[in-house]
Amino acid sequence: MPAPHSQAAEQHRASLSQQRPPALRRELLRNSHLFSHLEDSEADAILAGAAVMHYPEGARIFAKGDPGDSMMAVLKGRVAIHDPSPGGRQVLLTVFREGDVFGEMALIDGKERSANATAAAACDLLVVSRQSFLRLLEHRPNVCMALMIVLCDRLRRTNEQVEDFAFLGLERRIAKLLLRLADETDQRTPSSLSVKIGQRALGELVGGSRERINKVLQDWRRSGIIALEHGSIQICDRQALTDLA
Repeated sequence: MPAPHSQAAEQHRASLSQQRPPALRRELLRNSHLFSHLEDSEADAILAGAAVMHYPEGARIFAKGDPGDSMMAVLKGRVAIHDPSPGGRQVLLTVFREGDVFGEMALIDGKERSANATAAAACDLLVVSRQSFLRLLEHRPNVCMALMIVLCDRLRRTNEQVEDFAFLGLERRIAKLLLRLADETDQRTPSSLSVKIGQRALGELVGGSRERINKVLQDWRRSGIIALEHGSIQICDRQALTDLA
């Protein structure tokens, strides 16, 4: 399992684990499609070897090349997955939010992590060890099927991103990403929907420079499609953005 990066984090980890009653911890585990159909006894068997860990914003959760000995579910906050380029630049691959599960491949092959994971916002993670998960698979083949569904969904999304880079222009890629992020968030105001993402992160996800991203967003702002706030984008005209996508 990844180790906390301070004594305070270790203490917070312990307090979180102790304060959450068994029923609540089962419910958190079942937020994942992978574990949604487990019996109480099976969920408890996994949770007996699991931990709830807290990471402050910006903290490293694991690094590329670290041992792959656990899977994680986001209970609260956001986790950014980066791939370091040969030049040292971090390429943002995806962002996981509350209810998302990541690191599943490590549960299957136990190989090294294929990317870096950092806390994009302060987050609580449910960490499930590979050992306890393998014990479950021996008795519940339906969980194997659920795992394949999760991994296939991840592969489909990756294929879609590759196709977008190959066939869509930058404006369409930005519009499509903002709409997807909007569907994953509930930060609504009476007249708009807020997507919390900076221009640099947006550029990394769609493959555009910050200058090009800024030009597109400013054009949309002047057209009334979006409004820009520090660290977030307000979608004011969803239909217009849908038309652009």
